[in-house]
Amino acid sequence: MSWRLPGELRRRAAPDRVLAWTRSGTSELAALDTALLLPDGSDPERIPWDLVLRASWSDGRLEVSAQDRPGGAARTVVIPVAGDLGSLPEVVRDRVNASIVVQHHVALRGESGARIVARRRPGSTDLRWSVVFDPGLDAADPALRAAADAALVVLRDSLGV
Repeated sequence: MSWRLPGELRRRAAPDRVLAWTRSGTSELAALDTALLLPDGSDPERIPWDLVLRASWSDGRLEVSAQDRPGGAARTVVIPVAGDLGSLPEVVRDRVNASIVVQHHVALRGESGARIVARRRPGSTDLRWSVVFDPGLDAADPALRAAADAALVVLRDSLGV
């Protein structure tokens, strides 16, 4: 991979700054200062760091689990990557972790429960809260939702936010 930033990538990334990138098919995958920029033609084109739940690299692909909005359902996107990844995996991990301000798991049914997370977009002071239920728990269950909402209120009160 050439270290020279392709002009098309620079155009697609604007106004953000490209921190790391690699090839993906006939396009590029890039870590920007505000989001993960997916290859040209992807939907969505960008995933803000505060919406990325998990990113894993294996067998020439990146698998990203992300929300479409804070508290929204997770959606998984698989992106093929080719060649040397350089620092891209580390930059992605660092950016995702940097968006997390608070992370707390609360048990709702036995050991199963929900993860309450406060995240911040780069350059913002506003916190965006989300509640992600453990696998096997129905987020639409009114009793579970009420218990998770109550736990969120207690956590926010304890932090003074």
